[in-house]
Amino acid sequence: MQDEQGRDWYDLQKTFAPHTVKVVLDEKNTVVSISKDASALFPLNGSVVELDSLPEGATHDGEWILDGHQVVKRVDTETEKTQKALRKKARFMDVATKALAPLADAVELGVATEQEVQALKSWKAYRVALHRLDLSQSEITWPEVPRG
Repeated sequence: MQDEQGRDWYDLQKTFAPHTVKVVLDEKNTVVSISKDASALFPLNGSVVELDSLPEGATHDGEWILDGHQVVKRVDTETEKTQKALRKKARFMDVATKALAPLADAVELGVATEQEVQALKSWKAYRVALHRLDLSQSEITWPEVPRG
């Protein structure tokens, strides 16, 4: 593995200061790996920057980027926010559907307890509330997950 000037990565590791934080970035400047030990990094198709420190909570989870000379929390575009909300809604709908199935079966078979009947109503109301959410809003108030 070599840099743009043809220098070997394993030779370059010796040039990093031992006390700094080394950050691997992808082509979009997204932080993909962090270590104080350069030998622990494998920057294939990426670049490495050396920093004195990182902000509190900075990770390599795709939510942090290098903005000039510092690592900052990535700000999602409106489209990305909507896509995240859609994925979250789908996960919540899946949970609701799985919770509803045995409760609906018990009611349909006439063997449901009063607690199961109430739980079925709560889960149905939750699923309807999820369905009605406007995911284009900047702040989404998610309905409370039913208990039981």
